[in-house]
Amino acid sequence: MKVPRHTLAWRRTGPGRSTSVCEPAGVIFGEALGAAASTEPAEWIGESIGGEPWTVGALVPDRYESLVRLHAPDPTPEGWWELYRDLFVLVASLGAGYTTTPTPAWFAIWEGHGFDKATTHVAWRDPPANDAERQWRATERERMRIADRERHATIGSALAEIPRFGLPGRAYYLTHGPLSAMADLRYPDVDGWRNPDLFWPHDRSWFAATDVDFWSLYVGGSEAFTNQLAARASTRCTAVGYHDRLPHED
Repeated sequence: MKVPRHTLAWRRTGPGRSTSVCEPAGVIFGEALGAAASTEPAEWIGESIGGEPWTVGALVPDRYESLVRLHAPDPTPEGWWELYRDLFVLVASLGAGYTTTPTPAWFAIWEGHGFDKATTHVAWRDPPANDAERQWRATERERMRIADRERHATIGSALAEIPRFGLPGRAYYLTHGPLSAMADLRYPDVDGWRNPDLFWPHDRSWFAATDVDFWSLYVGGSEAFTNQLAARASTRCTAVGYHDRLPHED
């Protein structure tokens, strides 16, 4: 299962001590995205997928003439999320030329990423020097626990305003915006870009999907579109079929 990679920041707290904490980064999926008015724009997906579990046909609707798998970038010490973002932006930007409706597009984000459950962790390099510092640390931990609860409540309240739709084994928040919003999408409580799990233009001319259990991006569309993706992608791109098994990727 993919684990959200929160950005760590160093904060000076207390008498000369350093702690490592997760900084909150907002409670929406991006300023260019809005909550869908209903789940109606996504209801066709469940009616169009019928593949066996853990196959491409269980992820991508069975209506496209061509399917490709865009492999995730190879692991790198730095900048991996930027490379991964570029893959999604490529699909969205090229896809804008293969749809009559680049606005609106629909972006679905799996509800199980734990947006309102992330906790702040604090650790000191050295043991407390005295009782006063020990008490100060206990007070600081309690302050962070209270801040976590307040942040979770704020995020949960915002998420409750976004419609959710279900597919086998998954439920998603449904948002909308222009395809150009892809570059600025984010998760609540995470600093930096994060990906949607499903996205497609309003006319359904193509469809792209990934999942929490792997990193590859699957795209269904016209042969012209997928051929252009294969030619422009900076990662491996392979043709797949609806009956092909999905990968297990850490």
